Amino acid sequence: MSDTNKPADRLTRTRHQSDAQGKPEEDRDDWMKPARRKTARWRIVIRWMIPLFLLLALIGGLIFGYVVMGKQSLSDVFEWKTWQHVIDLVFAP
Repeated sequence: MSDTNKPADRLTRTRHQSDAQGKPEEDRDDWMKPARRKTARWRIVIRWMIPLFLLLALIGGLIFGYVVMGKQSLSDVFEWKTWQHVIDLVFAP
């Protein structure tokens, strides 16, 4: 591993001595603060993919259970009155 690719070098910004000459002390301190890390794109994608996959699994499960196992029509799966009837059956006294 070369000296310029150390993990600490990537997280901290430094100036060369020739660049720092003639600058106020505050300005040099500002430059020495750790660099802000960017959020990786794959993390953003995963945060959106997980809820999307959960929603697709829910819809797929509803279709499989109602159409394949229940032998009902596909158009009835997405009607509110069908699921209202199921809720009434489950929570009936």
